[in-house]
Amino acid sequence: MSDNDKHEHADPARGPWPEPRLKALQVDELYALAPSATAFSYFGALLTLGVLIQSGEIGRGAIWFLWATAVTFFRSTCIVAYRRRSLDSDPEAWGRLVVAANFLAGVQWGVLGTLLFPEGPAYLQLFTLMVIICFVAGSVTAYAAVKGAHAALSIPATVPTSIYLFFVQDGVHWYEGVMALFFCFAIVFFARRLHRHLEQGFRLQIERDDLLSVTGILNEKLERENRDLSHRVAVRGVSAESARERADRLQALFERSALPQIECDAAGNVLVCNPAAERLFGLRHDEIAGRSLTIFLRIPGSDVKSLASAPHGEIFDVEALGRNGARKCRASFTPLPATGDRLPGFGVVLV
Repeated sequence: MSDNDKHEHADPARGPWPEPRLKALQVDELYALAPSATAFSYFGALLTLGVLIQSGEIGRGAIWFLWATAVTFFRSTCIVAYRRRSLDSDPEAWGRLVVAANFLAGVQWGVLGTLLFPEGPAYLQLFTLMVIICFVAGSVTAYAAVKGAHAALSIPATVPTSIYLFFVQDGVHWYEGVMALFFCFAIVFFARRLHRHLEQGFRLQIERDDLLSVTGILNEKLERENRDLSHRVAVRGVSAESARERADRLQALFERSALPQIECDAAGNVLVCNPAAERLFGLRHDEIAGRSLTIFLRIPGSDVKSLASAPHGEIFDVEALGRNGARKCRASFTPLPATGDRLPGFGVVLV
């Protein structure tokens, strides 16, 4: 199938070949890593709740943890539903669910880096930054399969935190702020690069599968053709062997027949004769071959040359002229077709 045919037969809602299969592989990769990413994120949220309680943010920390729990529940529901999905479901919709869940998780971590950022000891602040950075940067591999899935998490989690820390909380710090925003850009950039790398790998996988499928079809076709060819060769071999056996039997009948048999050309000249004819005429084969049949047979009222062109065989009363005189007998004349270099003739059997 040509590329134009692929584009024409593709579903317009899902894009040209191989976009539907590509999207399915991307979403499947996303949901394969989603359970572990969800579990790690919730475990980090649980530890962060302890830090918030320790820093005196009990009320707001509890609300934040309830938000994190709701996000985890939403992610888990999507994972379970994806595993129970019908085979004809749209992978694009499943990918959008993960993007939405990641955006909610990004807001969760962004709130931790802004509204809930601790004002206390430096180790609490370092812990908060470490949690946000680790879960955002560490989830690149888990969410890079689908375009925009990681950006939905990283942008709302890191950009508000960077702006709050270096432009709001303690005055404007341009170098630090620009560096922090550049770090946010770097995370998104490398997530996009990894996405393109995975997409290229999925495309190669699809091409490989298509090639293996086509190769399998061609191999099956080749096997069928080989079987047919082997059958034809076997049939021809049997036919050739049967033809040889038939020719040998006819030759044996000719040579061993007790009835004199003669083969002549269209002009009535003897080509071959069997031993019974030699005994009838009292001559050897080389003395009979090449001579006119009229020397050996007297056919009243018939032209020997006309027998070669007769459409059907005829029987005549003839006289066989041998060394011991004439002998009356009946002769069966049978027209013979042309074979190879031999012109049409006729055969004679004497009774």
